[in-house]
Amino acid sequence: MAARVTLKDIAQRAGVHVTTVSLALKNDPRLPPKTRDRLRKLADQMGYTPDAALRALSAYRQSSRAHPVQSALAYLTDMPMTHPLAECVYTHARAKASQLGYSLREFNLGNPNTTLASCMNVWWNTGIKGVLIGPFFNPEPLADGKWDKWVSVAYGYTVEKPDFNRVVPDLFHNLLTHLEILRARGYRRIGLLLYGNYDTKIFGLLHGAYLLDQARHGSSESKVYIQNGMNTPRKMKSWIRKERLDALVAPLEDYAVLEKTGLRIPEDIGFSMLSWKSYDPQNPSHCAGMDITVDLVAASAVSYLVSQLHENAFGLLDRPRCLLVPGVFQEGVSIRPAGPVAVA
Repeated sequence: MAARVTLKDIAQRAGVHVTTVSLALKNDPRLPPKTRDRLRKLADQMGYTPDAALRALSAYRQSSRAHPVQSALAYLTDMPMTHPLAECVYTHARAKASQLGYSLREFNLGNPNTTLASCMNVWWNTGIKGVLIGPFFNPEPLADGKWDKWVSVAYGYTVEKPDFNRVVPDLFHNLLTHLEILRARGYRRIGLLLYGNYDTKIFGLLHGAYLLDQARHGSSESKVYIQNGMNTPRKMKSWIRKERLDALVAPLEDYAVLEKTGLRIPEDIGFSMLSWKSYDPQNPSHCAGMDITVDLVAASAVSYLVSQLHENAFGLLDRPRCLLVPGVFQEGVSIRPAGPVAVA
């Protein structure tokens, strides 16, 4: 039986140190790309394969011991930490990072004299290899960065370019689930309010879910009526009466508009929030809605980032991956309670 090819064998053949071979096989950016490619090709030619048993043992040992903070991850945003979303994402991301043995350092492009280049310089000089891209107001500066030296994962949809690996709320299935829950409460004519600019930013996922729902239920007695925004009480009330709606699924901002129509909630019409936001102080906690679980999305983004670090997935992938995190329906008094419902 042929002896197993080792890192030492590859190093001797290439005339380099064993550490250099190890770094090359980990795709470590401290080595020049040509050196990494040369040593990885040589390893393939010699028939080198990692020892799966040793890797499993190492992973077990790491999971079975306490994780003191051993390294830092960068958290990049341009939102002030006083912003409810930014604060929520950072808080839960930092807690997850700590659990996994990392600290999470904030770098804010909204601060004076802070640029992407200056952040990258700090990351390189302090050994930061992983970057969590947080929510952004203006993501344009990120497109000019050279990301080949870092492993990066983006939170949500606020950054379109570059096309990072990302972790996002599963908005498509959230809406399908949302509509089915309302049907189970006896609602048969459901209004759906969307805003074109938002749906465009999320690649039409909500509109796509609506079309699938129509394909499933469009010929039944339980229908969904879609509308692009409804910014005045008069327009909203007119649309509700015209379509004889018995429930409305809409963004947070539309709740205040609906209250001004004079219609009683939920006696005249049920209201359920499209995205129930626990972090937003303006969110009416008594309302029903689909909780997009910002805390879980943020924690999952860190977990994914760390897993990519372990795989040495430096740079931007040709086919970026997207991890979807499902939401949880939040009960509220703005719709009928669960249970048997008599439908006329």
